[in-house]
Amino acid sequence: MPIQNLQGQGPIGDYYILTEQNRIKDAALPEYDPLADLYDLEYVHDHDVPFWLTLAERKRGPIVEWGAGTGRLAVPLAEAGFDVTGVELSERMIERGCKKSEAVEWVQGDMRSARLRKRYALAICAFNSFLCLLSAEDAMDFLRNAREHLETGGMLGIEVSAFSPEELVDPPSDPEPQHDLTRELQDGRLERFSISRYDAASQLLAMRLFYELGGTSGAPGEQRAHDLTIRITGRDELVPMLRLAGFEVEVVYGGFEGEPFTADSDHLIVLARNGQVVS
Repeated sequence: MPIQNLQGQGPIGDYYILTEQNRIKDAALPEYDPLADLYDLEYVHDHDVPFWLTLAERKRGPIVEWGAGTGRLAVPLAEAGFDVTGVELSERMIERGCKKSEAVEWVQGDMRSARLRKRYALAICAFNSFLCLLSAEDAMDFLRNAREHLETGGMLGIEVSAFSPEELVDPPSDPEPQHDLTRELQDGRLERFSISRYDAASQLLAMRLFYELGGTSGAPGEQRAHDLTIRITGRDELVPMLRLAGFEVEVVYGGFEGEPFTADSDHLIVLARNGQVVS
């Protein structure tokens, strides 16, 4: 399908030129273009896909994924026969998503302000895309925009990592990078290390990610560093935000098997319904 660029559109179905204010808002989001070629090497899991497929079967209508990356979720949903729109700010991410499948309708745009051409039965904002909104104002802008794109009774599902207090403790002043993951590739290996600092006042977690791409011979390969900031949110902030944005919170889970959310949960999943009649 063709890629649409709908950043900063006006009312649904109308178009206007991106304003300087929208440019500033766009610039506030993390820049993922430099990570596009590593994304599918780094994130190979699919254990969450059945959860979203089950929810899609329940809603039986068009689906939009906000912050779709390269289509890790959008592609299997589309290939299961659902009408899927993937909204992603990074052009390079979208380019890779298009190579995976032609079944997704891709839109390059900002989740806070992109105006799409239809309304949806299900909206998904998963795998920490919500944490890329770096202020409460940004989060509310997105939630209101997401609700405006849902049918009456349509569902928004948000999934983020549930961080423990221990994970948000600042490291020493001169910390050693922590090893995050190793991925064995056909032609070598990908290693990721990181250093993180959390500011409790702003809820911002600033990370410096270090990537090493080694060849099959074991010789040192390409090295990269990338700065990334996310805003940590929890149940007691996210649920009131959803209600303030006009949603009716239906359920809160702590995992993809429908587990209750507890202090030991690794995930926070909130499903909320648009109970307001759309015009």
